[in-house]
Amino acid sequence: MSTAKAASVEAALERARKHRQQDLDDLIEEASIPSVSALPERRADCRRNAEWLRGRFARIGLDAQVIDVVAGRPPLVRADSPSRSGRPHLTIYGHYDVQPPDPLDLWESPPFEPEVRGGRLYGRGVADSKSNHLAALKAVEHLAATGELGVDLRFLIEGEEEVSGEALPKYLRETSDHLDTDAVLLWDGGFDEYGRPTLATALRGMLYVEIHATGAPVDLHSGTYGGVAPNPANTLARIVGELKDRDGRVTIPGFYDDVRKPSDEELRAWREEDGRYVEAVQSITGIRTLEGETDRLALERAGSRPTLDVNGILSGFVGSGQKTVIPSSAFAKVSMRLVPDQDWKKILASLTAHVAKLSTPGVDVRVELLSASPAVLAGTDSVAAGALRKAFKETFGKDTALVRVGGSIPVAVDFQETIKAPLLISGIDEADTAIHSPNERLTVEQYHLGIEALIRFIGAFPAR
Repeated sequence: MSTAKAASVEAALERARKHRQQDLDDLIEEASIPSVSALPERRADCRRNAEWLRGRFARIGLDAQVIDVVAGRPPLVRADSPSRSGRPHLTIYGHYDVQPPDPLDLWESPPFEPEVRGGRLYGRGVADSKSNHLAALKAVEHLAATGELGVDLRFLIEGEEEVSGEALPKYLRETSDHLDTDAVLLWDGGFDEYGRPTLATALRGMLYVEIHATGAPVDLHSGTYGGVAPNPANTLARIVGELKDRDGRVTIPGFYDDVRKPSDEELRAWREEDGRYVEAVQSITGIRTLEGETDRLALERAGSRPTLDVNGILSGFVGSGQKTVIPSSAFAKVSMRLVPDQDWKKILASLTAHVAKLSTPGVDVRVELLSASPAVLAGTDSVAAGALRKAFKETFGKDTALVRVGGSIPVAVDFQETIKAPLLISGIDEADTAIHSPNERLTVEQYHLGIEALIRFIGAFPAR
C-alpha cells in the first residue's frame, strides 16, 4: 500500500472510532424497519428500507437508485461511487430484507425495537444482514470523508434474499454487460464457532418445496368417520418421516448420486477439529447431541453433505382446547441444502415420484416448488481474497478460516455466471447470533470492528 493510501486508511479508522455512536444509531434505525419480504403486508416497509438506504448512500456521495425490477416485489438498491479511469472496481452485495420474527412470545424485547443489552444489540435483522451492508456503507463513508476513494465501488442491495427472489438475478442477467468489476464481495456471511473470520470455499444450494396432502373436501368428525376416512395429516406425517432413515440418510432415490467428495486435505482438517466443533455447536445451540449420517464427521455433514429438513407442518385443528376432526388437508414445508454437482431439477423429479409412492389410498399428494438454486464453489487464491484476509488479521488479530458454508446465498450463482469476477463470500455475523430465530443479536464491538476491517480492505483494494 502506498504512503498516501496508508495515511487515508488511518484517517478513516480514526474517524470511525470517533463516530461509533452515530454508526450504531444508524444500524438501530435501519433495524427498526420491519422489512420482511415473506409477508405481503410488509411490502411497503421493504420499500421504506430501500429508500432509507438510497438516502444514506446519496448522503455520502454515491449515485443511488431504488430500482423496481419485478413489479410488485421488493426493489433493488444500487449505488455507484464516482468513477475514475484506471482505478480498480469492487462490487459489494447485501440484502435488506429479514426473516419473519415469529414466534413473538419468545423475544425478550420487541423484534423491531432494537435494544442494546450486555454489549449486544438485539433485534430482527441486526445480524442477518443489516449490520453487514451497513458496515460496508459506513466504511465507505469514513474513507470518503477523510480522502479520495482509491477504488470505484458499486453496491447492489436486494430485498428478496430471504425468499430467493427474482429481482436481482433478473437484473444481473439483463445488465451484466454494464456491470464489469474486479471482484464481488458477497457480504452476507460471518465468523465461525471459534470466533474466527471466514472466507467461503463453497455455499450449499437450495431446493425448497411444499408437500400437500388432500383427502375429503371438508374436515370430518373423527368419531363418525374415524377408521374409514383417509387422514391426510397421518399420510403427510408418514411421508415426511420416511424421507430420512434412522441413520440420517435421505431416502429420495438418487439423492446422493452426484455429490462431490471432499478433498483429502479437507477431510484431514475436519478430523482435527471435529470434536471441538461438536462441543462448540452444543454450547451455542443448547442441543444435547448432534444428528445426521452416522458414518460422517460432523464438520463433513455441516458443509459438504446435502440435507433435508422439515421446516413446518400445518393441518387440522391446532388451537387451544379440543376439536376432534379428520383434517381435509395437510402440508409441510421442506428444504434441501444441496452441494456441488447436485442437480436440483433431477432431485425435484425424484422427490415428486418418491412422495407419490409413499402416499396412501384416498389421499392425493403433490409437490410444489417454492425456490431452487445450485451450490456454488468459490476460489480463495485471488489478490482480492488475500487483501480481505489481511484486513481481517489486522483488525481482529485472527487468521481467516477457509470453510464450506452450510447455508445458501441464492443469487451467488447469478453473480458467478454473469459477472465472472472472483467471489469473496464473508461477513461479520457471529456464530451465536440466532439468525432466523427469536432474540437475534450481534455484539456491538463486532459491528464496529467490521467497519474497521472493511476500511482496511477497501482502502487497499487491488485490481484483478
